[in-house]
Amino acid sequence: MNDFRPIGKNVMLEREFGGEKTTEAGIIYNEKVTSRLVWSKVIAVGEGIKEDIKPGDRALWDITKCKGNQHNGHDIISEEHIYMVER
Repeated sequence: MNDFRPIGKNVMLEREFGGEKTTEAGIIYNEKVTSRLVWSKVIAVGEGIKEDIKPGDRALWDITKCKGNQHNGHDIISEEHIYMVER
């Protein structure tokens, strides 16, 4: 990925779910979301972030707030939609 950085209080996330998964038995299936809160890896943060959120953290956020804001398969959301961060 190029050197992209969100502007202001926005965070770029990479979802840890969805897409194609394979079971131990070799069965391939598409994982679906069962909750509105999901964990994602923080890829980049804007300069206006006030909370302690850094690239490489895992963030729990509300997927219903994304509204199609994506770039190269990454979600771009406002910092206010992140509920907790794990390092």
